[in-house]
Amino acid sequence: MYRARWLSGAALAITMFAAVALAFALSASAGAQENQTVEVNLTQSRDSGVSGTATLEDVNGGVEVTLEMRDLPEAGIKHINHIHAGGTCADDRAGRTAPVTIPLKTITAQKDGTGSATTTLEDVSVAELFGEDKERFVLFHAETIEGEGVPPGIACADLAPLAETGGIRPATLLLAGALSGLGVAAGLFILQRRIGAWN
Repeated sequence: MYRARWLSGAALAITMFAAVALAFALSASAGAQENQTVEVNLTQSRDSGVSGTATLEDVNGGVEVTLEMRDLPEAGIKHINHIHAGGTCADDRAGRTAPVTIPLKTITAQKDGTGSATTTLEDVSVAELFGEDKERFVLFHAETIEGEGVPPGIACADLAPLAETGGIRPATLLLAGALSGLGVAAGLFILQRRIGAWN
């Protein structure tokens, strides 16, 4: 009788430990997805020679987008840039650009051929910008010439869906499965012991 009670207590402790560990793992996974920083490379379009990086970082209330461009053709020129939705860099390079959804701050080319700007986007997250709901890309444009409309893109980066967005991470699922299996095994062990004791 004493042994059965001890085993029953042990099974309960193991099950409670598994539940607490699972809750902690799920909480850690959710927290990891709340704050992300992702850097993508802008590669040249239309043989411009221009390239750079876009860093997207979750901040309080939104996302901070920082563009760092290099090899800009002429100092003092202002370059508009945006996040487009509903297409890819390949589409833009083929002449089928997608609509602008988020304007970013204009970048002015410096004497050394670099340029940078940081834009804070409100009420959005990195996970949403890289989500699977719609294709998106960052497009850096050539010089704006009055009367000629929006200039073509000269550097581009796709915001392809991230492996860690859109749900619980695989490692968390494996941990949850292992802990659940441990709890079930402990329960079956106790049940077997009790049936043996009754017989």
